Amino acid sequence: MLISIKKRLLLFFVAAIFFLCIFYAGYSFKMDESFSKELSKNFINQIRDIDELGIFFNNLKIALVMFIPIIGIIMGTISGFSTGLVFNSIINLSDTVSYTNPLIIFLTPFGILELLSYGLAISRGGILFFELIKRKFTKKSLIYLLIEVVLVGIMLFTGAIIEWMMIENIPRYNFTLYST
Repeated sequence: MLISIKKRLLLFFVAAIFFLCIFYAGYSFKMDESFSKELSKNFINQIRDIDELGIFFNNLKIALVMFIPIIGIIMGTISGFSTGLVFNSIINLSDTVSYTNPLIIFLTPFGILELLSYGLAISRGGILFFELIKRKFTKKSLIYLLIEVVLVGIMLFTGAIIEWMMIENIPRYNFTLYST
């Protein structure tokens, strides 16, 4: 079942908006200071020795799961919500950083690329679901799926390089505050 470009774009934008809303819900989640500290500490420890390839493979694993029908929506929900939670905890505990709108992270070059990638993956997972249900999955559908997987990989690789360069330029005191 091949869908029109117009419907494809609509599904893509719906998936991207869905991810943003889930991220915002995670950011808006009220948590006590001890949970916030523990979450920040775990996140900082998790990324302590990461580099651009680590960022890329982490994001690629998440995106590849998002291509799977039904499971992709669940993964997108978990990923968006947990990212919002982590962003919330870091911002709330930081003395030096304050954002009025958490969605500002998606205005960074890597944030835009990640959002585009996740929107593409979630929406393709939805399309794949309907193609399989209606038994309309064709060779052409497989080609589109593979093209989108490659596009997501390229965008996430580019985003990981940019994100790593930005992380490398963040003053270290922001990350060492919560690692003890």
